[in-house]
Amino acid sequence: MFKNKAVRKALGLTAHYSGLILFAFFTVFPLLWALAFALSQDGTTAYRFPTGFMPTTDDGSGNYSFGMTLIWFQRVFTEIPFGTYFFNSVVISGFSVIFTAIISLLAAYPLARMKFFGRNVIFMAIIGTLMLPGEAAFVTNFITVSKFGNWMNEVQALLGSPDETWKRLVGVNSYFAVIAPGVAGAFGIFLMKQAFEAVPQDLIDAARVDGATEMQILWRVMLPVTVPSLAALSIFTLVNSWNDFIWPSIIMRSKEMQPLAVGVFNDLTGPLAGSQNTLMAAIVLTVIPVLIFFAFTQRYFISGMDGAVK
Repeated sequence: MFKNKAVRKALGLTAHYSGLILFAFFTVFPLLWALAFALSQDGTTAYRFPTGFMPTTDDGSGNYSFGMTLIWFQRVFTEIPFGTYFFNSVVISGFSVIFTAIISLLAAYPLARMKFFGRNVIFMAIIGTLMLPGEAAFVTNFITVSKFGNWMNEVQALLGSPDETWKRLVGVNSYFAVIAPGVAGAFGIFLMKQAFEAVPQDLIDAARVDGATEMQILWRVMLPVTVPSLAALSIFTLVNSWNDFIWPSIIMRSKEMQPLAVGVFNDLTGPLAGSQNTLMAAIVLTVIPVLIFFAFTQRYFISGMDGAVK
């Protein structure tokens, strides 16, 4: 029908970018609506289409026009301990990224580059855990963390200290209890194994000829060339840990220890919650740090995922 090559190319590009724009709209829509909601003086206008997609202010006589207010963002910091929740999320997400990266590296390298009996069986068992929902391990993890905290108290008592303080570091209602169950994930091991397998064998053989140990090969040869994959893993881990809700809500009994996802939900939803505008402002403040982090690391993320696919 369209014989001109330039016309066909133009139509193809138009369809391609139209699809991308449509997909981007549906992806960004919730955040844009929440932002307009949070910047509006009256939350009732957010449910009107299409004016709900832009912030509005009231002139005092019931007439709404385009305008913005930051009063709801200010109320977030006065009505709930947002700073405490934010600090807890930073600590939990930061240590989750660090320990996940370390464990994934140490587990993926022997699976990718070392030959030993049962290597494939171990790798298949690790991958098999991806088919299990994370909720299946909640009961087991809770019992383990509780017992571990009690055991630490017993060790502390044997050492002559009557205070039960060690349990606060590793038991229920501790950062360790939130971080530990998720640091040895199958996804991270698989991603880094694929990255290590893409490294030429000649580099490893040359390092071994020079007398390098396996740990030296890992840290000085393999790690520098697989930084993009490690960055992609870090981004995935950060986002999942930052947005995690169910497990922290189970294990964190104290309000002072709760991360943003749990604290904001508990304080700003329910029959005794504040306005919906305050809730939307808190949601926007919760999402912004992750968006900023991804904006500065997206090139590593894209290159890392490209290497994993290859």
